Amino acid sequence: MEVFGLKSQSLRYKMDGLGSVQMYLTPPPDYFGFALPPTPQQQQHHQLTQATTAMSSSSTTPPPRTTLVVGASRGIGMELAQQLAQQASGQVIASVRSAVDFGGSPNIRAITLDQSSAKSIREAAGSVAALDTLIVNAAIGDDELLLDTSEERLAEYMDVNVTGVLRIVKAFLPALKARRTRQIVLVSSTSGSITRQVNAKSGLRGPYAVSKAALNMVAVQLHNELHESYGFTVVPIHPGWSAAGILKVVEKLKPQNSATFYNYDGTTLPW
Repeated sequence: MEVFGLKSQSLRYKMDGLGSVQMYLTPPPDYFGFALPPTPQQQQHHQLTQATTAMSSSSTTPPPRTTLVVGASRGIGMELAQQLAQQASGQVIASVRSAVDFGGSPNIRAITLDQSSAKSIREAAGSVAALDTLIVNAAIGDDELLLDTSEERLAEYMDVNVTGVLRIVKAFLPALKARRTRQIVLVSSTSGSITRQVNAKSGLRGPYAVSKAALNMVAVQLHNELHESYGFTVVPIHPGWSAAGILKVVEKLKPQNSATFYNYDGTTLPW
């Protein structure tokens, strides 16, 4: 606007001591031929804006993805850890019962965890602050007939393949809640499919199948308790004979896939 021939940026009003209204002008910064220095209030506002922008920028950049593979001493578990470590970003935590050589990979951090020991599980969980994906691979299994299995042997199957898995999930829940990904992957088996086990003539049957069917139910119950309330994705998966298939499934997991029984090739299996 223009007042008395002067173009001003703003026309302001204030009350004088007698209660009357006074009008005053704020001239543009270059009105007198030079830029006016910022006021202390303007400097403070500028600094606050810069800090807010920096915080907003850093908060939109997610931290490197961290995956824990439980049971990485050998077999598919070790292969999972090694293949994950070859990916471009992120850290892999591999739980082992004793020292294992992972080829000096800088992306693999080994921690000691004995699935049968509650104390060992607590100590391992205490060393992990934040976690995106938990893959529980540890299990025991033989092709035994249920009627030939002693109560002690059946209890061993259930303790390692079911109760031990639940111990691990409970222990690492705080670390999983520290991130937004919140994925729990339980390595199961087609032997745990009740539909497929009807009249099954091959594969691991007996107590192993019983324990894996129970593990699948653990996955479903974890879904019921964690998916809607906390945004977790919980799935059991049949691994096949290599880690590559599991990793492809995990890479594509979305929250809506929770409580789905997966085969290693990404197809679904009947409960």
